[in-house]
Amino acid sequence: MTFGAPLWLWGLLALPALAFFFARAEQAGAERLQRFVAARLLSQLAGTVNRGRRIFRYILLLLALAFVIVSLARPRWGYTYDEVKRKGLDLLLAVDVSRSMLSNDVEPSRLERVRLAAQDLINDLQGDRVGLIAFAGRAFLQAPLTIDYDAAIDSINELDTKIIPEGGTNISGAIALATRTFGKSATGNRALIIFTDGEELSGDAVRAAKIASDAGVRIFTVGVGTPGGSLIPIPGDNGGTAFVKDAQGQIVKSKLDEPRLREIAKSTNGSYLHLDNGPRTMQQLFSEGLAKMKVADINARLSRRPIERYEWPLSAAIFFFALALLINDRRRIRGLPETGYELRKSKPLQSAALLLLSLGTTHSLRAASPGIELYDRQQYPEAYEHFQKTLQENPGTRQTDRIQFDAGAAAYKMKDYNKALQSFSQALLSQNPHLQAESHYNLGNTLYERGEAEKTDEKKLTNWESALQHYQETLKAEPQDKNAKDNYEYVKKKIEELKKKQENQQQQQQQDQKKNPQQQQQQQNQQNQSQDQNSPGAPPTPTPPITPSEAAKKAKAEADRAVLGRQYGRALRIMTDLRRTDQTVNYYADYIRRLEEINGIQTPDNP
Repeated sequence: MTFGAPLWLWGLLALPALAFFFARAEQAGAERLQRFVAARLLSQLAGTVNRGRRIFRYILLLLALAFVIVSLARPRWGYTYDEVKRKGLDLLLAVDVSRSMLSNDVEPSRLERVRLAAQDLINDLQGDRVGLIAFAGRAFLQAPLTIDYDAAIDSINELDTKIIPEGGTNISGAIALATRTFGKSATGNRALIIFTDGEELSGDAVRAAKIASDAGVRIFTVGVGTPGGSLIPIPGDNGGTAFVKDAQGQIVKSKLDEPRLREIAKSTNGSYLHLDNGPRTMQQLFSEGLAKMKVADINARLSRRPIERYEWPLSAAIFFFALALLINDRRRIRGLPETGYELRKSKPLQSAALLLLSLGTTHSLRAASPGIELYDRQQYPEAYEHFQKTLQENPGTRQTDRIQFDAGAAAYKMKDYNKALQSFSQALLSQNPHLQAESHYNLGNTLYERGEAEKTDEKKLTNWESALQHYQETLKAEPQDKNAKDNYEYVKKKIEELKKKQENQQQQQQQDQKKNPQQQQQQQNQQNQSQDQNSPGAPPTPTPPITPSEAAKKAKAEADRAVLGRQYGRALRIMTDLRRTDQTVNYYADYIRRLEEINGIQTPDNP
C-alpha cells in the first residue's frame, strides 16, 4: 500500500495528545465537582453520568478521526491499466554500447553523455511513444515502444558496455532491428535516432538505412566524440587503468566517423547532428527534425495507475462516528425519566380538548434534590420550602437555575401563581437554551391559569396576552415543541373570544343607553341586590403588599426577551430605569438582584 499524500499521516501523532487532554479534563472535572458539591448531594448531581460509556464514546471519536486522517492521506492499493488511442510519433533510440563509448574525449565519457542527452530528448516529448535499442556486435531491444517515460529513462540509465557480450559496432544490425520493431505499415511517423561514434566494424549501415527508408522509417544520427579521437580506458589487471589494444597488441584509438553518419541519415531524408551540448543539441533535433514529421494514431498502453482506496478508511470513520452518536453517556436512574424532565398534569380545565393541548402541563427540569421526593409525594408546600432553603444554603450554585425551575413547578401545583411566576422568571436567567425555553413555556401556562382566576376581563386579557408572548419565545427557541404550538393557538382563541365578548358588551351598553334612565336604575338596583344575595358575608380579597403595575409587567417581559438573547446588561437597565419612577418594580427585586450578580454589580437592595 502506498499513499498519495503521506504528509497527512503526521496528523496521527495528535491523537495521543487528544487522549491525554481528555483524561486530564475528566480528572479536573471530577476534582472540581468534589470541591463544589457537598458530599451528600454528589451522588444525586453526578450519579447519572456513566463514565465508562463516555470514555468508550471518546475512543470511537478518536478512531473516526484517525480514519479520516488516513483517508486524507489517499491510500492506494493495486494498479489499473488503460489503453487509449492518441496521436504522436514512434521513436526508437539506438545507443552504441561498444567499448569505444568509454572514450573520454568528451567528459565524462561518450556513453555518459549519451545517457544525459537521451533523457533531455525524452523530457521534451508529449504523447509520443519511445523505445530503446542497445547495440554493439549485435543489437537488442531493451525497452519496447511505450509512453511510460519513467520506464524508458530507467532503461537508459541501466546501459553499460557489458550488457552485450559480443564486441564490435554493428550499426546495420540496430537499423534492421528497428525496422522489424516498427512493422511493415508505413505511416510516416517513425523515427530512429542513433547515438554512436560511427565506427562500424561489421555490416553495411547505408544499405540497411535504405531498406528502413522504404519501410517508412526516418533516421537521425547523433555523433558522439571527436574526429581526433582518444584512447579507450579499461580497468587494468593490477587495479589501475589500461587501454584497449587490437589483435597485434597496438593500442586502439577511437575516432568519430562523421561522413558515414551523414550518409546514413541522408539516405532516409534524416539529418546528422554532432553532440556538443546535450540540451541544445536535443532541442535542435526536436525542432528541426521530429517536429516536422507527420503524427499518426497510435495505440499505447498507459503506465500502471494506482487505484485510490480512500473510501475504505472514510467508510470506517463514518461508521465509528455514527456509533459514537448512538451511545448515551447518561445512565438511567429509577424514579427519574430518561429525558431529564417529566410532564405533570394539573386539574382538567373546562374543555376536554384542553387535556390534549397539555395546557395544564408543567415541564419540570429536575435539579437533583430531596425536594423532588416531596414533590413526587404531592407535598408541594414542603417541596417549595425545601427548594427555597436549598437556594439560601447554596447561593450562586451552578444548579440555581434548575432549582428555581423546580420551585416554580411546586408553586404552580400550590396554585400560588405569583410565586410560580417569580421562580420561573429567575430560571430564565439560565444560560441553558433548553431551560430558558421550558421556563418560557411554564410562564405561559402560569399566566394563563392566573388570568383564568381573575374576575375582571381586563386582567384576564393582560395575563393571557403575556402568556402568548412566552409561548412565542418558546417556539423561537424550539420550533418543534407541539405543546407550545397547541397552547399558543388555544390561548389565542380564548383572547379572541374574550375580545369579542367585550365588543358585544359595549354594543349592549350603547343599546341600553337608549332606554329609560329610570328603568336602567331599576335594573342596576336589581343586579346589586342579586349579587349581595349570592355572596353574603364574603370576605374581601386581601390585597398583596406589592402588585406590579402594567408598566412594570411590560418592562419585565421586555427584560425576559433581552435575557433570552444573552443581553443581561440591557435587561438590568430596563428594570432599574423604571424602578426610579415606579416602586412596584420592587415586586421583581430578586429578579433584579440576579441580573446584578450576573453583570458583576454589587449594590444594596432597594426597599
